[in-house]
Amino acid sequence: MLVKYLLATIVAGLFAGILLTPAMYVRNVPLILHAEQFEGEGGHSHESDHAAQGAAATPHEHAEEAGAELPLGRLGNTLLINLVAGAGFALVTGAAALFLGRRITLQNGVYWGLAGFFIFNFAPAFSLAPELPAMPAADLAARQTWWLVTVLLTAGGLYLIVLKDFIWAKIAGIALIVAPHLYGAPEPDNLTSPVPPTLASEFAVSTLATNLFFWAVLGISLGWLLQTYAQSELEV
Repeated sequence: MLVKYLLATIVAGLFAGILLTPAMYVRNVPLILHAEQFEGEGGHSHESDHAAQGAAATPHEHAEEAGAELPLGRLGNTLLINLVAGAGFALVTGAAALFLGRRITLQNGVYWGLAGFFIFNFAPAFSLAPELPAMPAADLAARQTWWLVTVLLTAGGLYLIVLKDFIWAKIAGIALIVAPHLYGAPEPDNLTSPVPPTLASEFAVSTLATNLFFWAVLGISLGWLLQTYAQSELEV
């Protein structure tokens, strides 16, 4: 039973990862290509600050930046990383549902997706916005640590706000969500960047929009597949 549950979860993640790739190429990739033209004009190197950014910006936000240097090429590498990220986020969501003792269905799947978007993308981006090549960035390890702590605190805060009825729990939940932003995200020593501010802000918005699409697809796909799985188990 658990194996089928995990398989359904992975399939949903792979499907969302496949759809994420063309969505990224609609707007994100052109903006990245534009920003790459500013590298060497006082900004940070492409490889050191962005290609390996990893968890600090979620695995799929800058996958396309490193793609041009890898054997599969920009498109192939972006697709591969999006598939891995999709499966990983789907497994995390499915595991959370099992841990909380709640089912993901077609009716509530989109809410699970929105929760994932808020936890993994929107909340961290509030203080640590997605970055383009050539933009200044703080130490990678510091950014990754701050991102991870923010995700954990946001998840705990959302749990207290949504699933607990006590007023103290909701207050504590809000405090957990706000805490990492009061502490502050790591910042580079020098904020000077050759990238135009409008380009950077446009990339941040388009990245959040793309991630929202990804999580909506993931939530709905998870709901449909897991509901189908649950019904098939009842019929056996």
